[in-house]
Amino acid sequence: QRHYQAGIGGPVADFLTVVDSLHEAISVKELTDRYRAALSKQGIQLPFSIVEKDSSTVPAAGPESPESNTVTVGFLHPHTYQLSFINSHWYLLQKLWQPIVISLLLVGVTIASFLLLYRNLVQQQKLTQLKNDFISNITHELKTPIATVSVAVEALKNFNALQDPHRPEEYLAISASEMQRLGLLVDKVLKLSLYENNKIALQKEPVDMAALAREVVASMKLQLEKQGAVVDISTKGQEFVIEADRLHMTSVIYNLLDNALKYSKGKPLIELRLTEHAQFIELSVADNGIGIANEYRYKVFEQFFRVPGGDRHNIKGYGLGLSYVNHIVQRHQGYMEVKSKLGEGSVFIVRLPFKEAAVIDYGDGKKARRIQFKRNQA
Repeated sequence: QRHYQAGIGGPVADFLTVVDSLHEAISVKELTDRYRAALSKQGIQLPFSIVEKDSSTVPAAGPESPESNTVTVGFLHPHTYQLSFINSHWYLLQKLWQPIVISLLLVGVTIASFLLLYRNLVQQQKLTQLKNDFISNITHELKTPIATVSVAVEALKNFNALQDPHRPEEYLAISASEMQRLGLLVDKVLKLSLYENNKIALQKEPVDMAALAREVVASMKLQLEKQGAVVDISTKGQEFVIEADRLHMTSVIYNLLDNALKYSKGKPLIELRLTEHAQFIELSVADNGIGIANEYRYKVFEQFFRVPGGDRHNIKGYGLGLSYVNHIVQRHQGYMEVKSKLGEGSVFIVRLPFKEAAVIDYGDGKKARRIQFKRNQA
């Protein structure tokens, strides 16, 4: 602490000495009241304390040090005051909690968006892989019947097979079977393309489902005899004529019977039932096959999905049949369901209206409304 005397140090020093000697130190209470009033004008309600400290013991204050909240007044007789806020962290938290919460929400939404995008990307990659596998497999299988038919024709031409009456029948039967297989493979490829683009057109006409079911069973005679399968057709009612696309209804019945045949065990026993109701008919196909586990029962109608077959690796399929059937049934304002028990067989039930209406009541609280499709589909 430096001392100045009047007349020593020049007129400026003399003036400061006189001024400083005229004023007492500011009281802590007065300083506290004025600072509180200043904070109130700013809308800040924060408890604080002001204490007077010995100026000689207060070190130089840096911008980040606790002493930065000190102030010294006076020239010859300096007085130092220090300000301390109480619970300042809690006050700041109260002021900042809304921006913090909003920031956390935005971060959460961003993370959730990235996770959703990643999940969709993984699903798309799986679907792409499944589709590529499907194309690769079906391309390979398309070559097999072509090669078989070519060999049969070559044998008929060059190996005097016509002289043996049994050989032509055998080769023609093989050729017919392979051509049927080839047609089914091509049909599945076409259905896949049309199904993906939602361009399956319906040419509706009166269709007798009972007669159509018998025709499909007759066309599958060779396949049924090869596996020793028995198909029992029964009807309940008198009227089974509906307005539907005959070609697609044929495919629906064929796919259901083909699935029953593929997933049956031992000698397949297939029961095809047609039942007449007030607004609709019910077509059910039951088999004595391996059945479907409950966790897969609602997934069998998904595209490319195949029920894990355990040790039945010889079952051919691409997970398109039931997806296609379900799509066609819905396009006809119908609906289908499956009842199954693992190891005891399955029952696929298709309900189709006699003709479209605004609402079809299928009972048990199940109703189907007319689905509007674009007229320019082809």
